[in-house]
Amino acid sequence: MELKGYIIEKYNNMSNAYTCNRLVEEACRQGIDLRIIGIHDTMATPEGLVNRGELVEKRDFVINRYKWGKVKDEINHLASKCYNPLDAYDAYINKYLQVKKLKSSCFVMPKYILGSALLSFDEIAGYLGTPIVAKGLESSMGEEIFLVKCGADLELLVQRYGSDKEWLFEEYISTSYGRDMRFYSIRGNVIACMQRRSNGDFRANVAMGASVEPYEITDGMKTIAKDIYLQTGLDFLGIDLMFGTDKPYFCEINVMPGIEGIEMASGKNIAEGIIKTIKGDFENE
Repeated sequence: MELKGYIIEKYNNMSNAYTCNRLVEEACRQGIDLRIIGIHDTMATPEGLVNRGELVEKRDFVINRYKWGKVKDEINHLASKCYNPLDAYDAYINKYLQVKKLKSSCFVMPKYILGSALLSFDEIAGYLGTPIVAKGLESSMGEEIFLVKCGADLELLVQRYGSDKEWLFEEYISTSYGRDMRFYSIRGNVIACMQRRSNGDFRANVAMGASVEPYEITDGMKTIAKDIYLQTGLDFLGIDLMFGTDKPYFCEINVMPGIEGIEMASGKNIAEGIIKTIKGDFENE
C-alpha cells in the first residue's frame, strides 16, 4: 500500500520553498505520496477539515512546518504519526523553554532573563552585562532578535511590539559575532554541519544573507545531538551553537529547520534522510 503524508505549511502552493519541494521530490523517489497542505487554505468545520473545497482525508503521517494556531493541530490528528511529534513541536518552538530545559556537558548555556521590555535596562545589564541580546520567544530566521545597548533600545521594543510581549534577554557572546554553527540531527545522529557567516551583522542567519561553508562534525556535537534527542524526542531538528572559548554556547534548536543552506554547504542529502526515516518507521511496524 502506498504511504501518504502531508507537509503542513503556510499555503498549498509553496513553489518557492526549497525545503518543502526537496521533501516532496525525495518522497516521490521513494514511492510516497507527499502533499503540501496550507494552513491558510484550510478550515475546520463540524463535518471535518476542508481545504479549498475538498474534505481533507486521513493520511499516514504529517511533517510539521508551521507554528501557529489550532488548524495545524487538527491536521495532525488526521495522521497516525507526526514529525516532529506535536507536543514536543509546540513546546520547543519556545526559546525560553529551550534554555530552561535543555542541558549538555558539551555546551555552555548563556546567562538569560525572561521578562518584558518594561524592565529596567540597568537591572538587566547588571545581570547580563552589555550589550544585551533580546529574542522574541517564537521568532525564526533572525526576526525579532535585537542587540540592546541602552534603555532607549528597550523603549523601541515596547513601541514596536507593545508592553505585554515577553522577551528572552541573553548575555552577548562576543566570540561568536557574526558567525555560528548549525548541525542537523536525525534522532540524535548528526547528519551534517555548517558554519554560517554574516556580512556585518551580529546575527548569522541564512535567511538574512549569511554565507555558509562546511564545518567538521565533532564528538561534542554528537553528544549534544544525543542529549537533546533524549530530552525532547524531536526526530528532525537543527541545532545552533555559538563559538566560545573552551566550549560552544547554546544558541537555539529549530524544530522546523530549512535544509537549503546545510545541503548546499555539506553536499549531504538531508531530505533523503528525513524521508527514509519516516518510511522506515512504517516498514518496521
